[in-house]
Amino acid sequence: MIELSIIFVNYNTSVLTCKAIETVYRFTSEYFFEIIVVDNASKDNSISQIQRKFPKVKVIQNKKNIGFGRANNKGLAIAKGKYILFLNTDTYLEEPAIDGLLNELEKNEYQNVAVAGAKLTKPDGSYNISSGLLPSFQHFVKGSFYKVFFKPSFYENLPERNVPIDNKPYKVDYVSGADFLVRRKVLDKIGGFDPRFFLYNEESELTFRIYRHFPQMVSMIFPQYKIVHISQGSSEIDKLGKKFKHRQIKSRALYYTITRNKFSGVMYYIASIKRLYLN
Repeated sequence: MIELSIIFVNYNTSVLTCKAIETVYRFTSEYFFEIIVVDNASKDNSISQIQRKFPKVKVIQNKKNIGFGRANNKGLAIAKGKYILFLNTDTYLEEPAIDGLLNELEKNEYQNVAVAGAKLTKPDGSYNISSGLLPSFQHFVKGSFYKVFFKPSFYENLPERNVPIDNKPYKVDYVSGADFLVRRKVLDKIGGFDPRFFLYNEESELTFRIYRHFPQMVSMIFPQYKIVHISQGSSEIDKLGKKFKHRQIKSRALYYTITRNKFSGVMYYIASIKRLYLN
């Protein structure tokens, strides 16, 4: 019986993807697992390299880049595991972190954990973003020119970001999509990623949906297990230019439209585009 399905979405990252897969095989041994790679029409010979090095890996090859969430959903459609791990191609293991996470979710005390993640680190060992607060429209209003149209009670006393804890598991609003380990029974009830998202905010919306359907369930980081995530976060996005920032804005506006209402999404989009192009 397959206990875990690990899904990678590859897009011209053959070297990174092969390293990620190799370390999964090297450090994961306590559970029966399968690896599924969904390729978004890469042009770097990714598929041939992956199939040559890892013949047991299941490969789905898309004819075009359909985005992160939709590609993951194609992997989910053929996955057989009790648990699903959406793992970024720019991650790799240096220890049995996946075994450790599964061991925790199998414990009775964590049966209410829908989504789990490890402590993400950069290659130099420093902390990388492992979790976050679900996007808050109140936070947005507090920092925008729309503030004058709302009563202070609407945006005061807002929660701060989760403070990482190194010595014990802790609850978070959502787990980073870089290592998003979720129970299959949860996804069977609510579905996978919303296909309207092309990139960014997919894991936030999915987590929001989990809480709406399963209010007793939580997301947790288990920092005793570490996974390296090469991404440099926002500093890397800064280098990508306005095209990618615009895509981020569209995704966040869609999130507010889905989770709140269309008017909120439009408000966010207008304010963010103003900052991007006019400030």
